[in-house]
Amino acid sequence: MKQKNQALVLAFSGALLLGGAGSARALSGDQESACGAILCLAGGAGVGECTPYLARYFAITAPNPAELFERRLDFLNGCPAPGMPGDVRPMLARYGAICQPATLVSRLNAQIQACEMRDPDDSSACQPTGNEWRVCASFYGHGYTAYEAPELHEECARVRDTDGYLVERCAYAWTKAGAEAPDLDPLRSGGAGWWSGDAPLTSRDR
Repeated sequence: MKQKNQALVLAFSGALLLGGAGSARALSGDQESACGAILCLAGGAGVGECTPYLARYFAITAPNPAELFERRLDFLNGCPAPGMPGDVRPMLARYGAICQPATLVSRLNAQIQACEMRDPDDSSACQPTGNEWRVCASFYGHGYTAYEAPELHEECARVRDTDGYLVERCAYAWTKAGAEAPDLDPLRSGGAGWWSGDAPLTSRDR
């Protein structure tokens, strides 16, 4: 887990309690929800206390992506944290939902499965490059997020095809960073979150 969001936590310690030298008043309503949503989207989505803040955030809908971005940004702008860099709220409004680790991993694995169903025998068409997660690079690389990029796992085995040639069959799956590697079976055909296909080896292996 990155330690980069320490400054974000410190910024919120000042934002969640506002007031003068002798008195402080806690935030409430949409201000509290906006500050909580920012903190949770940036690195605390798995914490139980985040549930109401994220529910309020995800309840914001719009007929198209551009308007959804504007509405969610307007909501996050309701958090009074003047020391926060200006690019944090726009980054979270654009990527905070779709790039959450569980959401991104699920989408990447669904892409592998869909490709495997379309091209069950074409390894060159379906093999992940390992860079697919970089659609969310702005989110994972930002100094105010605490998440690491997801990891791609691979398991391969050599088998004989119907013509008697030795081929390599591989299975792939994405997981959240630091998660235990999944139990992949390249000899099994089909399956959620991984791809298998035949790729001929060199003549020496036949």
